[in-house]
Amino acid sequence: MENILLSGNVKWSTEEEVLHRNTVDQVGVHVSGAGPFHCHAGQIALTEKAIYMEGDVDLSFNLGDLEQLFIGFDEVFPRTLVKNFGMTAQPLRLQVGAGIGVLYLFIDYNMMSFTNNLLWFNSIKSMLAEVD
Repeated sequence: MENILLSGNVKWSTEEEVLHRNTVDQVGVHVSGAGPFHCHAGQIALTEKAIYMEGDVDLSFNLGDLEQLFIGFDEVFPRTLVKNFGMTAQPLRLQVGAGIGVLYLFIDYNMMSFTNNLLWFNSIKSMLAEVD
């Protein structure tokens, strides 16, 4: 693996998993210490060329496969899926080609409901600008 530029823990879900959540999942984010809605957890690493996630499900993709980078809520992942209705944490949304689809990530989420998503967003954005 290339040089690791950033690493941390990650809670994440695919668009399909978010769309198929149930009511218990939605209410649970507000009453439990589980954090924002997510289906997977593990470690994440950013290199100059790729993003690697390892945990209950392993997933990796080249930065060149990244079609869209966004931070915030949308019609699929609403504020109601995050404690405090997203006042302190918003998902990092990655639209990835190569058959992966949309991913919603919370990186380095802590019990105070904060993340390092903005740091990752800016770092990935700057890596993509260097490629262009």
